[in-house]
Amino acid sequence: MPTTNWLFYINFAVFSVFLTLFITELMGAILLLVAYERSKHRVLEHVVPIWEVTGTFAVFWVVTADFAYPSMLIPVATLLAGYIVVFLILLVARNASISFAEFIVKRTWLDEKKLYQTYAASTLLLGGVVVLILSAIVSGAGVDLATLSFSFVGWLTNPGSVPYLLGVLVIGVGLAPVFYGIGELRRWSLPLTVVGVAIEASALYLYASSFLSDLFLVPAVLTILPAVLYQSSRTAPIVTNKIVFGVVSCLIIFSQSYLVYPTAFHGGITVDAVTTTGPMVNAFLLLSAVGIVLVGLLMALYLAVVTRSGRLKAGGTPPAQPQESAT
Repeated sequence: MPTTNWLFYINFAVFSVFLTLFITELMGAILLLVAYERSKHRVLEHVVPIWEVTGTFAVFWVVTADFAYPSMLIPVATLLAGYIVVFLILLVARNASISFAEFIVKRTWLDEKKLYQTYAASTLLLGGVVVLILSAIVSGAGVDLATLSFSFVGWLTNPGSVPYLLGVLVIGVGLAPVFYGIGELRRWSLPLTVVGVAIEASALYLYASSFLSDLFLVPAVLTILPAVLYQSSRTAPIVTNKIVFGVVSCLIIFSQSYLVYPTAFHGGITVDAVTTTGPMVNAFLLLSAVGIVLVGLLMALYLAVVTRSGRLKAGGTPPAQPQESAT
């Protein structure tokens, strides 16, 4: 392999975009559960057009990862089979609940609120599974690569695991008001985000002191910065802009690639050794290029929807409706 593993960084960039989209849904899910009436309009105008794009990006990343690391497909599926099944069940619950919520006619016991909150709960549980899997890949907690087995008890009893999960949750709660522009929760944003970053730093140190290197300063500062800017009415519009927030989030996630490269599972696997070579490299590059174009078009469509929604809201008037014929 060359000195720079471009396949890894391209695949990780795709992963960064997917995780950014998913994190915005997670933050919206938190608000839908704790402050439904106050936040539903701002959350749903983002979530409703984006949830399918998130799923599409997830599939895109999985396919490119299979091309980049074909020898790892079966071992990883074997290692995390039970949690992949749980993930898929929660994914079906998430997709079904939000799909029905968009078109539901109120019944005696089922209404839009219950369905959107079911979507929110499913999304949060999905996030928990994702964090568990990612923390295991980073730290190797609970993982036995020799037998390709994963022990939840082993993961849970590792001193870094619970703080890792808690830190992600607290950061999500802290930044949710920033992304969705919930001014009533502004004062809680900065302290919660700082505390979340501190918890995350302690989790990484408990996993392995080498994880808490100078490189961690980049995601730490970039995570706290939006919460700081949100405290001022002059700078708040910068970070509530979804494009700006999304770009910063991608940079935060991408800057943490050092946690899984050059080795993953806390040194258990050398990434370069399992990266594909030969003709598969060209296939990976072609697939990535085509996927970026197609999924990029989906993202452009989403941005057009959000921009149009913002303009209509700023104008204060609904779009004109066609009049019915008098015949």
